[in-house]
Amino acid sequence: MKNFFVFNEGFSKSKTSSYILSLQLDEKGYSYTIIDTVGKIYAAVNHHNFDKKLADKSISEKAESMIKEDLFLSKNYKAVYFSLITHKSTLVPNELFNRNNIKQYFTFNHYLDDYEELHFNFIEQINAYNIFAVPSDLTTLLVNKFPEIIFVHQNNTIISDIVERAKKKKLKMPLISINVNQNLFDIAIYKDDKFALLNSYLFNDENDLVYYVMNTLTQFDIKPAKSHINLSGIVEKNTKFYKLIREFLPNINLLKLETEISYNFDVDEHLVYVLLNLHNAYN
Repeated sequence: MKNFFVFNEGFSKSKTSSYILSLQLDEKGYSYTIIDTVGKIYAAVNHHNFDKKLADKSISEKAESMIKEDLFLSKNYKAVYFSLITHKSTLVPNELFNRNNIKQYFTFNHYLDDYEELHFNFIEQINAYNIFAVPSDLTTLLVNKFPEIIFVHQNNTIISDIVERAKKKKLKMPLISINVNQNLFDIAIYKDDKFALLNSYLFNDENDLVYYVMNTLTQFDIKPAKSHINLSGIVEKNTKFYKLIREFLPNINLLKLETEISYNFDVDEHLVYVLLNLHNAYN
């Protein structure tokens, strides 16, 4: 995805203390949106790819450079939501959750590195907690810059969205949500009136992604032609990647916002869908 920065005419950098900042970071770059909650409008959306000199730096060093060089990340905000794109997360039902045991829950599925610390959020729509890892020095850096910061995981948005959509539209066929990031995609399934799955896969190319998606649907006895499938993330139209996905999932839809907040940019909203909903992903 190319760099872009778009904003509305009414956006004022002198009023950021009344705005919400939602920020996403991965190894390749960062994105953020600034929300005017009073005017109920997305005031600005930015995506920036890291240059080659940062390629071999740690994620914390990249974040430090990001904060120093981006004028809008030097501002104060009413609230700040941050998501590090990572596959290292695990869901725990509320009835089994004990915050004293979060390391035990997490390490059942993932290795916790010495430099990482654990965070967790409650997801009301499925009555469960999502536990995820963030490098400790990245946490320290961001808390020092944004004392009011709230750490969330990208899957919070994906899960909340699929459950709310399925219930609102009273869908009879399964609903599938696929969100694509750099070398990582998340897939969620809502079937038989209940949330059925959230899983994350590392992948190298579009063939890997299609294989994992089709294998997952087969395991849940879901036929692509008899399901609703939504796609979000960094998959641009008129690309080889998108065309291959449509060959196997011909009825796939690019995800559209369903929100009271106005989005008036020429950047396709599915590209930054999770980011745009990050502020709604925390309970």
